Amino acid sequence: MMAAVPDERDALRAEIEEIVEIATGRVVTAEDLRRAGGDLQAAGVNSIGLINILDALDHRYAVVVRPEEDIIFLESIDSIVIRVAMERCGEETAAQ
Repeated sequence: MMAAVPDERDALRAEIEEIVEIATGRVVTAEDLRRAGGDLQAAGVNSIGLINILDALDHRYAVVVRPEEDIIFLESIDSIVIRVAMERCGEETAAQ
């Protein structure tokens, strides 16, 4: 299966930026994330925000990120996009 095309990645990135905004009670905005190069911690996401992000990823995409095992996927917007895209590719492959 081919990786997501740029337009799909951009759309997914925008969705995840929105998730982060909502998960942080709009304390961290998409603009904050962009200024921080997508780095969640540098943008100001705290531990409660991370928990809310994990819950939202599970709810919206059925993607479970286990912080003790998958910590690298919680570093940035880009790493979350990669994780969600990997999960989607796995689902498509499994469905074939």
